[in-house]
This record gives sequence, structure tokens and C-alpha cells, in this order.
Amino acid sequence: MRVSCNWLREYVGNLPEPNALGRLLTMSGTEVESVASLAPAISGVIIAEVLSVAKHPNADRLSLCDVNTGSETVSIVCGAKNMKPGDKVALARIGAELPGGFKIKASKIRGVESQGMMCSEVELGLKDASDGIMILPDDTPLGVDLKEALGLNDYMFELGVTPNRADLLSVRGVAREISALTKEPLKDKPLSLADTGEPVESLVSVSVLDTVACGRYAGRVITGLKVHASPEWLKGRLEAHGVRPINNIVDVTNYVLLEYGQPLHAFDLDKLSGKKIVVRRAVEHETIITIDGKTRTLDPSMLVIADGASPVALAGVMGGKGTEVSDATKNILLEAAWFDPATVRSASKKTGLSTDASIRFERGVDFNGVSHALDRATAMIAELAGGSVAKGMIDVAVHRKGPDVAPISFRVKRAEAILGLSLDEKECVAIFERLGMRVLSSGQGVITVVPPSWRMDILTEIDLVEEAARCGKSGYDDIPASPVSAGLKRGKHGRLTSIAARARGHLVGAGFFEAINYAFVPRRFADFPAHQAGAAAALLNPLSEDQAVMRTSLIPSLLNTLKYNLAHKNDDVRIFEFGAVFSRDAEKQPVKENWRLSGLLHGARSNNAWNSPKEDVDFYDIKGVVEGLLSGLMPEHQATFVPQEANQMFHPGRSAVVRLMGKGGDIGYLGQVHPAMATAFDLKRPSFVFELDVDAMLDAQREKPRYSAIARFPESTRDVAFIADEKIAYQEIIALIKEIDTKLIERVELFDVYYGKGIPVGKRSMAIRIVYRASGRTLTNDEVDAVHAKVVGVAVERFGVEMRGAGTKSA
Repeated sequence: MRVSCNWLREYVGNLPEPNALGRLLTMSGTEVESVASLAPAISGVIIAEVLSVAKHPNADRLSLCDVNTGSETVSIVCGAKNMKPGDKVALARIGAELPGGFKIKASKIRGVESQGMMCSEVELGLKDASDGIMILPDDTPLGVDLKEALGLNDYMFELGVTPNRADLLSVRGVAREISALTKEPLKDKPLSLADTGEPVESLVSVSVLDTVACGRYAGRVITGLKVHASPEWLKGRLEAHGVRPINNIVDVTNYVLLEYGQPLHAFDLDKLSGKKIVVRRAVEHETIITIDGKTRTLDPSMLVIADGASPVALAGVMGGKGTEVSDATKNILLEAAWFDPATVRSASKKTGLSTDASIRFERGVDFNGVSHALDRATAMIAELAGGSVAKGMIDVAVHRKGPDVAPISFRVKRAEAILGLSLDEKECVAIFERLGMRVLSSGQGVITVVPPSWRMDILTEIDLVEEAARCGKSGYDDIPASPVSAGLKRGKHGRLTSIAARARGHLVGAGFFEAINYAFVPRRFADFPAHQAGAAAALLNPLSEDQAVMRTSLIPSLLNTLKYNLAHKNDDVRIFEFGAVFSRDAEKQPVKENWRLSGLLHGARSNNAWNSPKEDVDFYDIKGVVEGLLSGLMPEHQATFVPQEANQMFHPGRSAVVRLMGKGGDIGYLGQVHPAMATAFDLKRPSFVFELDVDAMLDAQREKPRYSAIARFPESTRDVAFIADEKIAYQEIIALIKEIDTKLIERVELFDVYYGKGIPVGKRSMAIRIVYRASGRTLTNDEVDAVHAKVVGVAVERFGVEMRGAGTKSA
């Protein structure tokens, strides 16, 4: 919010100097982001009057002018042609300084002495372009410094207004705040309005069909006016506040919006079908062409201002093209209203339109200030555009005096306890009165007030405590600073934090780098599902198409990171990410968050060296990474790797589901990236990925791991070799053996696989070592042989394997 210091002075006479005022506002809770001088870098430029304009005796394109400075007449040589006798101009006298350090000196131009220079807006640094020298209004006093005459000795405050302080989105609102802080009286401008025309009811009718979304709708009619450019003072003030001047009618509505914080809109009355206004909800698929020339499709959640045929404005957001004011406009309907903030915000978001009007309506405008702002704008238009103001005002309101505001009680002792300050009851009463509150009663340490209609943020006692604190003598500086005394205790890591730290440590130690990607991803990433539980959740208002949905897997983002690295000639990539993924079961169901750990391998298995072969990573590398990771994170669980069925994320036949033995269930998947997915990311060489469900791992993990004592008795081992079908997975045989006798079989290891001579086609030889041990005694050979014979028999029976031989080795 930009506010001019000179404009504020029109409401509060004795203002502090700009920087002091900025600090005062900041320490009262209204942040002043910057204080900037608006005065151009000029000196010695005064107001003068052209007395005569004659042709230069020695140059066809130059003029020789006599100019009155108010104290003397000087001769000026000028190249412009737009001045005439009687014009008021900006004269840079000898010794004057213009922007850029340009100094005016006495000089002869084509043999004639020039005692200064008549300046254009460009030369004065006021505009980027001009058609000649600057011509000032006829009533501009002679001899006065230009900056003083034009009000250029001004400062602009940039305020960071919080959403709850809608009353500060206007010059008058800021002036009211300054008046309360400085105890200087607020000067309201006198309003003179002569509505002597035809009765307004005979010119236009207004009906409000939705009184919830439109609590108040007011309008005035002005006939016979003339649309033209605004005077320089009005255009200059709007431009200083970042508003582009358009014409005198529109400029007045923008001026009053800045001054009062009340949005207004002017309709060309002759373009309103049926000379009527209907405030209603939009019809499904109804359209309107807004002032910016774009067609907007509406829906019933949006409030529109319609005439007898169609919508002419999107209420609280933007007017329609069909009824906007143009140079041919003669009669207008001027609108001021109170629209429901939630309704305006919804329409603004759906249409992607954020305007000065919508920003104010979204935060809430003063219900009781609607008619006053309307009268102010009407009086200004009548003054600047002429015409006749219709008698009376159309004012359709649900509440004549605005929404009910309940009284609030302020307890002085309670406020002192909260603030740590000593408060004076009479001073608190004075503060509340300066803020525009109506004090109903005070005494015995309790003050009861009714907040003013423009302070929608004051609802409870704690809000009054804040007002008493910030509007004290020095604002929040009054609150004493005291050191915080608190005991510090080392916190405990949660299970998620703990497993994340351990996973990072293990993977970094294995040569991986951690990647951190956005949780918002392109919609195409959701087309590569892995094992997510539901559909991707789309964002209602994404920053870009590349951040349109919430990710359902970490793998696409890692592949995108790989693509970036490959484009920068980094071919050997080992990265991982620990993060959240999001999904939901159905379109309108709540979004669920789950934690995942993913990793990626690409390129060479090891660095180039003379003594190691140059080989690329393969499926067994990624499998080994996951095995090592799980042995560190979940040592009490045994993981198996089950061949995965068709999955569009992984290469057919080169992927597996990670499954915990027992009741652990599936906790992830790994494998080579599917060729189609590799093509989508421009990957030329095989890439291998894994993704583990951290939530499932935590569910399977015990709160505290169990430990067993170091074995006191010797182990006994048996080696056995099977000839088995290639389709029989090693994991199936191992799992079967372990289930035969869980008390005596300590572990089972595969130590050799053989294909070749003596082994039938389609089969393979697997050599397995079985370790037997009892926890409380030494096993005898007979006991071990009995269990081992059972192991062999079950394997032959279940899988149809053929024994190649067995050996015994006791430790």
C-alpha cells in the first residue's frame, strides 16, 4: 500500500517528519517498508508567464520569448512551439540545476542571449515523453519554486498492511491511524453535493437477489456529463500511487478507492439493458467479457451485477466491457457496494483476476462507509465532468446501520498481566476513543466499548489489549525487554527422524549423494505409478504446469535429476532421496502422506582404474545396496526379493518386490527402469532404482531391537548340493529349510551356483551350507544328521531336486 505524505497532511495537519512517522507506524504494528522522496533532483526552477513569442532573428526553428518571473522580465530562446502569451511555464534560471547534474548557464543561441530555459516534463525528470515545454494551469502563482507549486516536495510511504487491517488500505484509514497515534485531530474534508436532477428512481432500478453475498448496494446517477482527460493534479496523484490515469470518470473512482478504501464502478447508463441492475448469482456456463477484453466463463458460486439481459460486471472484481465508460458517455450509474469477502475471493481465484477492488473486498470494506464514499465520488465527478446529479441515492441494504457489533469488555488488570506493563485506565479510555470506539462504560478497572464499523479485526478482549499496547506513548517500544528463562533439555529423536538419519549415513557411506526435490511435480510424473495407494492429488492453483500435482513416488524426480546430471556430462550418478509422497483413494477424499526412501544407480560400477574392469552397474548392484541398507536399518528382519509382475516403471524380468519374511509384508521394490520410461527421460544407458516404504518398515520394526547372547556352544555345518530347475528361486529353498527346525538351524547360505558340464539344460547346481547350533548344549552328530536328513528329504519332496552329494564339517 502506497501513501503520499502530502495527501496524509490534508487529513492530519501537524505530521512528524517522514522518517519519524515511518518509525511511529512501524512500532505501532504497521510496517513501513520504505520511505522515498518524490521530489525530482532539480533546483532554481520557478513559475513564469510568457509575455510574448517572436521569431528568432537568426533561426527559423527557434522562438524568442519575453518571460515574466514575477520580479523581472527576461529573454528566453526556445525551440518548442506549443507556448503562447499568457501561458504559465517552468523556467530554469541561470544557476538552476536539472536532473543528471545539468546546470543552466548564460549563453548566446544564434547570436541572441538566453537568460535561462523553459523546461519540458522530460527535462524536469517528471515524464518519459512530452510534446513541448510544460504548460501549467493559469492559476499557478508566479515566481514560486516549481516543486512547491506542484507539490513535488513529497514522500511516499510503502506500507506492509497485514490482511486483518483492511482499514489501512486507504489514505483516510492511515490518516485515522496516525491521528490516534499522534493525538492530532483528524480533519474530514467538507462535502458539498447538489442532487437537483430528476429522481434517481425514475432513471434506474436496482434489485438484490442475494442479500448474503451483497449486504449493501448503493448507486447515484449523473446525467449530461462530459468525459475527458483529468486535470494534472489528479493524474499526478494517481500516477504517484501506481495507478494509470484513463479519463476523469474512471480516475475519480480510482482516486476515491485510494482515499476511502471503497471500490466504486461507473456504468454507462445508456448501455444498461432495461435501465436496471440485478445483483444475482451467475448461471452455469454464463459468460462475460471483462474490461480487459477477455471472456470469462462463470458459475453459480460467483456474484454478478446484471442488467435486464446479461452480466455487466463480476461483483467486487472487475466490470464488463459492454458497459464501460467511453468518450461518448453522457450518463452514468455510479456504484458502491458491500460484497461478502469469501464470495469475492472465490471469484477472484477462479477467474485468476486480482484487482485493487477485489483485494479490498476480500479483506472487508466499511459497511457504513459505502454511502459517504459514493457521495464523495459523485461530488468530484460533478465538479470535473459537469452534468446533473439525480435527486436521491439508491441504497439497498440488509442492515441500515451495518452488521451488529457486540460490546467488548476490557479488564485493565488482565491486560497488565498479559503485557507486563502498568496501564492507566483513563489513558486506555482515551486510546479507545481516538481509535473511533464508542465507550459505553468505564470504572473499577473495566472498560466496555463498541468497535467502529471499519475495524472488523477487533472482536475480543485480546484485540483491545493489542490496541492498548501498540497505541501507548512509544508503541511496542513501551514493552520492557526481559531475558527468557527456560530450562533446556535435549529432545529425543522420533522413529522417523532416527531411521532417516541412519539411512542417510548408510547411503552416504556407500557413495550416494542426497537429492532434495519439490513435492510438486508435473502431471506426466503421475503417469508412472509404482506401488502408490491411490490417485495423484492435483493442486487447485499451481505455480506452473511443472508443479501441478503432488508426487506419488520419488523415482520420477530422481530420474529427472539424473537427466539434469547427464546433460551436464556427469554420467556416473548415485543419488537418493528421503521424502514424503501423497495420494488419495478418490477425487474428493483426503490426501494421505507416506514417507519413502528411494535411490538410483547409473553408469560405472567403480571409478576408472588400471587394475579394475570398466563395468556398468546392474540389477545385483541395486539389490546389494538394498540388502546392505536393510541389514543396517532392520537387522532383526530377513528380507527376500520376489520377482515382480508386469509394472510400467520397471524392465520386464529385471525387477523385484522387497518382502520381509514372516508377517512383515511388502516394503518396496527395485529394478531396472522400464525402456519406455527411460526414453521419456532421454536415458541411453540402463538405470536402476529402488523405493522403500518407510511407514511399512516402521510398522514392521520393533520399538526396541532384541539382542541375543554370543553363542557358548560350537556350531556344526553340513554342505549339500542340489540340481534344481532354473525356475526355482534360491529364496524359496532357503525359506523352506529354515522352517523345518527353527531352533537348531541357525543360518542357511548359498555358496556356489554351477551351470555346465554334467548339468542338464534348464537346470542348475546350487551348493548350500547349513549351520546347526543349540543354544544350551553341544549337538551330537546323530542329532545333526537326523535334522539334515529331514532337510534333504523335504527339499526333494517339495521341489523335486536331485542330490549331488553332501559333506559334513563340524566346528
